[in-house]
Amino acid sequence: MAIRIYFICFLTALIGVHSAPNVSMRDVSNGNRLKIVGGDNATITDYPYQVSVLFVQRGDLLHGCGGSIINEFYILTAAHCTYGETEESTAVRVGSSIRNQGGTVYEVRKIHIHPRYNPETFDYDISVLELTSPLSYEPGVAAITLATEGTEITDGIEAVATGWGYMKDPKQHGILADQLQVVTLPVISTETCQNQYYQGAVSDRMFCAGYDEGGKDTCMGDSGGPLVVAGIQIGVVSWGGICAAPKQPGAYTKLPVFEEYINSIIN
Repeated sequence: MAIRIYFICFLTALIGVHSAPNVSMRDVSNGNRLKIVGGDNATITDYPYQVSVLFVQRGDLLHGCGGSIINEFYILTAAHCTYGETEESTAVRVGSSIRNQGGTVYEVRKIHIHPRYNPETFDYDISVLELTSPLSYEPGVAAITLATEGTEITDGIEAVATGWGYMKDPKQHGILADQLQVVTLPVISTETCQNQYYQGAVSDRMFCAGYDEGGKDTCMGDSGGPLVVAGIQIGVVSWGGICAAPKQPGAYTKLPVFEEYINSIIN
């Protein structure tokens, strides 16, 4: 089984050097961007907390990961998205449904990667971006409520994921899409995911979401984006197996575990 890492790494020399226990890294071509698999077109006004995290590629700022708005000064994303990046090579686009177009682009003052982030296992896969200037809230730009410590993540609850990219795994010749996508996925608890799908790879700071039969999923380029239940963000897109394949659900950073860490930065 090949591991799925959603962020598109811009230095291909880094690809393949990180792997989770008993799972091998999937090859990713430089420049590929993947999206929600099996989802529908969406508009940013319906998911105004969704942002595009941009990185310098070939001299341009282009979409690399998803993220979500914590408040007017802070963006939440995955640590593997910003690992090895600098503030100068990173920016955030808000208020647009279209990848690499529209909305407003904000510069990043500081990247806060969790100090215990492990690039080999993707444990503690969380990063907070501090912006140089405050966001202007408007239709299509709004903060999301984050799950607090003690929030239970149980099997079967329906969660909403959003993001940009291809419609299928790149090995299946996925087609690039520009429009924001949305998909609903059933949550799989940490224990169930560990026991039934990814033995040895799912830590207490992770959980999964997806269908046993596959068909719908998050994928590369969705990394760092939000997984939301009833208006509350419970997870951050992190890793997984082949996109939308049977018995290979996506793995997510478990936000309730990180309330204290996030508050230590934004407060």
